[in-house]
Amino acid sequence: MNSTNRSSKWKAKFLNFVMDNKALIILMALCAVGFVATNGLFFSLTNLTNVVRQICTSAVIGIGFTCVIASGNLDLSVGTMLGMLGVIMAMISKTALGFWGALAVGIAAGALCGLINGLIGVKLKLPLFIVTLASGQVFKGACYLLSNTSPVSGIPPAFRAVGQGYWGPVPIPIYIMAAVGVSVFVLLNMTAFGRRAVATGGNREAARTSGVNVDQTIVLVYVLMGVCAAIAAAIMTGRAASAQPPAGQGMEMDAIAAVVIGGTPLSGGYGKVGGTLLGCLIVGVITNVLNLAGMDSNWQLVAKGLLILFAVGLDVASTLYVNNKMRRMRKE
Repeated sequence: MNSTNRSSKWKAKFLNFVMDNKALIILMALCAVGFVATNGLFFSLTNLTNVVRQICTSAVIGIGFTCVIASGNLDLSVGTMLGMLGVIMAMISKTALGFWGALAVGIAAGALCGLINGLIGVKLKLPLFIVTLASGQVFKGACYLLSNTSPVSGIPPAFRAVGQGYWGPVPIPIYIMAAVGVSVFVLLNMTAFGRRAVATGGNREAARTSGVNVDQTIVLVYVLMGVCAAIAAAIMTGRAASAQPPAGQGMEMDAIAAVVIGGTPLSGGYGKVGGTLLGCLIVGVITNVLNLAGMDSNWQLVAKGLLILFAVGLDVASTLYVNNKMRRMRKE
């Protein structure tokens, strides 16, 4: 009997470890596959630096998305919002305001877009995934109208440095990604706002009863998402040295996959910024390995789609596991 109990405890500890670190385990497995598939080329310093640099845009989006999902919501407008904000910043950077003026306007515009999304949802009592699905189409149309469906080029060198430059041996986008990650981690885990956002995602009515201004919290979460979209747009535009109107379309799907596989449940109530970064690395490694192996780029779409299904399935399995564990604990 004692040996059976010990075996059950070790099994429970192992399952807990796997569930808590699933993103890291998947990433390590993918890296091993990458090493074999590319004859060791995957682990070259140049390639690893490129992988991290390539995920910076999606990581900044994913970090903002972590707060949105932790609050029990979704934002399906961030991809087209990113494209629109990139066009706005590129156009303004060529005026007397320059790069820094364009960045300030872009962040303000991103915050305004998030504010509008949040206010429409909470004031009209509409599901926010529907609101953002509609607003995403508005942002897409505005992007093409502003750019006349053409790339906006001729941006100043300071703008290009944001996406292409180095500070020492490390690309500047990596510093930006790290700064955004640390800031949002602190905001989500060590501030009253973060606690309110998580409480809202865990149980909206219970949070409201305990004194949380749920509507205000949701609006602020979407404002934060808009700011992250603007920062990501600056990185993407600087890296391409131009603002591409289609840029960012579909990026919300990558963000959802990264956030969920990183340990933030779709049901909300918990946010794991570090896990999101690992999730973004997983998406980036899959793309990189397929490129190095010389596979058709269309397989990347297939891989990402399967990854989203896997992430959602893993999220459901994790939720069922936790619920079953709680039931057993109550019975005991």
